[in-house]
Amino acid sequence: MASAIVAAMLGVTLNVVQNNARAARINEERRAALLVAQSQLAVAEVAVPGRFATREGRSGTIGWQLRIEPYRGGFSSPALDQITVTAGTGPSGQPLIELSTLRVGTP
Repeated sequence: MASAIVAAMLGVTLNVVQNNARAARINEERRAALLVAQSQLAVAEVAVPGRFATREGRSGTIGWQLRIEPYRGGFSSPALDQITVTAGTGPSGQPLIELSTLRVGTP
């Protein structure tokens, strides 16, 4: 009887440890994807010319994609560009991180 209780408790403990390890791995992947996205966004704000651009690449194990397009939010002056960066891939195939910002567009 006591061995059955100990075995059940060990099973519960193992399950908790596995869930915590899985959550920690996902959080680490998300943090790494956030750093990559922030870095690519910062570069694009100052170093990627043009009103239309699409770039993609990898930073270590993290894949990223950059899009620059005219902002369609109703502002006519000054012209604004929307820069969007996605990074990482989640379990369902969706990006782990998506960041967007605006910049004054080049004529």
